[in-house]
Parts: sequence; C-alpha cells; structure tokens
Amino acid sequence: MRNLQFNANVGYLGTRLGKGSSSIDVMNRTQGNPDWTLVRPWVQLTSSCIAPTSIVKNIVQDPSAPPLVLALLCGGVAGLNFGSFKPGDTLAAKYGAYDLKTAPNNGQGIAADVSGHELPNAPHWTLNLGVQYTFESEDWALTPRADFYRQDASWARIYNTAIDRLRAWNNTNISLTLDQRKWDMTLQVYVKNLFNSTPITDAFVNSDDSGLTTNVFTLDPRIIGVSITKRF
Repeated sequence: MRNLQFNANVGYLGTRLGKGSSSIDVMNRTQGNPDWTLVRPWVQLTSSCIAPTSIVKNIVQDPSAPPLVLALLCGGVAGLNFGSFKPGDTLAAKYGAYDLKTAPNNGQGIAADVSGHELPNAPHWTLNLGVQYTFESEDWALTPRADFYRQDASWARIYNTAIDRLRAWNNTNISLTLDQRKWDMTLQVYVKNLFNSTPITDAFVNSDDSGLTTNVFTLDPRIIGVSITKRF
C-alpha cells in the first residue's frame, strides 16, 4: 500500500548528577535541620536566610525587639552590614552570640545532596507515532494524517522532590491536506491538541522577593486552523 505511511520514534534518556553534587534549595533552605530556622528578614533584602533557631526564638519572644533585628541576622539592611552578634555586644548578650560567616553557606542555607538525581526535563521515555494515507487522482491528492506524542514523567528541578514532579503527558494532532496539482495549490485544515488537554510541561521557582511563586508551562489549548498555499 504505497499511499499508506507510518512513522515512529522512541527515545530513552537516562541522566544522573555526579557523586558529591550539592545545591541550595530555596524551597527548603534548612533541609529539615531543627537547629536552623528560615528567616525572611526585610523587604530590602531580596533573599531569605537561615539563622540559629535558639537566637530566632529569643528575638521572636522578645516584645521589645525592633523589627530590624531579624534583618541583621541575614547580613544587614539599608546599606548596613552586620550579620553577627559578637560576644560582648548588647545583641549577643540579649539573644546569643552568632556570626553569619559561620552559618552554612554564609547563611544562604544548608546545601541539599543531589548526587544521583536526574536532570530537569529529562524524561526516561518519549514516543512519537504518525500515520497518513493519501487518496489521489490525476489532478488532486487528499491526505488525512494523525500524530501522537507521549512523554514520560520527569522533574522540573534537580532536587527531585514531590513539588518538582512533572507527570507524563500526551498530545494528539490531526490534519487533512488537499493538494490541487492543476492549480499548484495546497489547502490544509488542522487541529492541534485535539483533546484540549492542559498538562504541566515545565515549571520554575521564582526568587524569595516574589514569595517563591512557581511559574508553570502548559500545552496550548486546542487550536483549529486553515492553511492555504499557492505556488507561482
């Protein structure tokens, strides 16, 4: 059946980060360590930090503590750079001694071990299937076609946590193409995303100053279109 055509592509991808790989996860800066507490210090500081839980607790429980004290734990505010309650200082005597330089990664957070984790947007399996058949006569050819794509589950970030999981998804496109040979013209009617599915295909986390909101990407909604080509 020379007018019948199939195509198929199957892909496999295996990715792993090397041993000893680490990175600070802005969604989990303390990595569950109870000795450290996440601090969102001040509007002028774009990033959060971690500080000793004992000191943060002392500050929070002190009704007379000025609002800027927590900001000082993260390095300062309004051009002032502190990040330490040195022994002998009033703040150290009141809340406890602390030096930002001794905090994990200078207070940015405890690095997560991502050894062996998979890379983002690296699904193990992808599948693409297509089929078409051409009905033709001397002056014209009519070709219906269908394409199917499936992508296995993958990750949006290298931390491979539950919030990073991207589920497997499918997409189906169809088209009907009429070639009018006498007029050297082609007319095509097509439908993209036939079943109007809206899977999340990718995502990324914004910075602390935007509240760690997450941007997600989805397939375009169902699109029905017509294309006309005339050759001269």
